[in-house]
Amino acid sequence: MAAPDYSIGFSRAEVEEILSIHKAELTKTLASWTDSGSAVTKRRLDEIHLVIAACQDALRKLAPETYGRSTRVAQSEVIHIPR
Repeated sequence: MAAPDYSIGFSRAEVEEILSIHKAELTKTLASWTDSGSAVTKRRLDEIHLVIAACQDALRKLAPETYGRSTRVAQSEVIHIPR
């Protein structure tokens, strides 16, 4: 499942609300995970983590001054082969 891009078509307030809802859902799911440990709960936990990560990425794009910029690492190298 690919992470959704909440930076397109959503405001910062909407993304913060989605993040808040999923953080609360994460707490409930973690509590049920410790009680029963079912495979259904595990899958649900993975989905919640995916949405939270997508919200964090969107907030870094929508408000980098508050949430920090996305980090990009690049490396290039030029090798000269003597003739």
